[in-house]
Amino acid sequence: MFPLLNRFRRPAREAAAPATSLAVLLALLVLEQRGFNRDSALLFALLSSVAVARLIPVGALAFAAEVLLLQSLKVLPVVMVSGVLSYVAVPLAILFASLGYRGRHRWLLPVFAVASAGLITVNWFGDATWVNFVFGTQLYGRGALRTGTYVFLVFGAFAAFNLAAWAAALAVNNVSSSRRAQLKAESDLQQAATDLAVEQERNRIARELHDVLAHSLTVITAQAEGIRYIHRSEPEAVEGAALIIASAARTALLETRHMLENVSPTETAPAPSLEQLDSLASQFTASGMTVTLDAPAMPPGVTPLQELTAYRLVQESLTNAFRHGNRSSGAAVSVVPGPDGLTIRVSSELSDDGAAADAASSAGTGRGIPGMKERATAVGGSLSARTTGNRFDVEALLP
Repeated sequence: MFPLLNRFRRPAREAAAPATSLAVLLALLVLEQRGFNRDSALLFALLSSVAVARLIPVGALAFAAEVLLLQSLKVLPVVMVSGVLSYVAVPLAILFASLGYRGRHRWLLPVFAVASAGLITVNWFGDATWVNFVFGTQLYGRGALRTGTYVFLVFGAFAAFNLAAWAAALAVNNVSSSRRAQLKAESDLQQAATDLAVEQERNRIARELHDVLAHSLTVITAQAEGIRYIHRSEPEAVEGAALIIASAARTALLETRHMLENVSPTETAPAPSLEQLDSLASQFTASGMTVTLDAPAMPPGVTPLQELTAYRLVQESLTNAFRHGNRSSGAAVSVVPGPDGLTIRVSSELSDDGAAADAASSAGTGRGIPGMKERATAVGGSLSARTTGNRFDVEALLP
């Protein structure tokens, strides 16, 4: 419905001035019993300026001023013949011209309002028959003060009408400008919200892809390297390593497909959960890094988002430990529910070159430790990574 109204709003605005001009013309022709003759020349001329005032504001007002000037020079019929109601067109012309004016010299509009009131006053008092008809024959010859008072009243009345028309148009334009500014602000805000949502989704996908692929490729690489050394001396172990490689690749493929097909990781599709920590620990253990897991049964209050976040944090921490730590010393994982939320701890031993410590202390542009902190913060939690002696500990709290 609203798009349909917006579609016809501009044509309606453009047709308002001509329609008003025609309506006033017909009304005055009926009220004053006029015809299409010279006596109505002033009325036709002024209403013509009204009809085009919105499209060519300056031209319309200049034409109206010229018409009033011609009347004061007696080129057009005087007030007694043309009728006083013809002057209703002047404030209408000012109204529509002010609505359509887009120039920088806006002071011209109120100046014309006052100037046209002056011209009308000149026309009134230039027609002695009309003045005597309105004010009585005693006006002339009864003193300059009396005459000046009437002149001031006539001028003030027309100036008030003209300035009121200009002020009304100014108010309408201000309201329209405020509305346009509001709509633009709302549009910009909506666009910013959309851009933010897109950026957040990109970050989520990047974080998920890193966690899924980094873990799976680490396991696959470790098993593939192991096969190189054992395929001759321990051929029976090759099948087990191949099964681990296939399982890790299949899991990565399924999780990647799930992540890209679902808008939110909290939807009901099979996302990783804390129940799969045993399988995760087994993969690393089979790849040469023994993982000790302490994860008691979770209470009913743990949300799927908490489970997914906890699983990813453990997965990334173990991947870092496997890649940068001392694999032979293993790693210890604990996921313990408490009154403040889930507490996650992953502890591993540093390698001789201290690569894990360097990875933890560097903010960098990678997704490792910074990515885990972002993931914990996204659910209202916190994460810290610190080195104590030759141990590297990751601790997170998910409320």
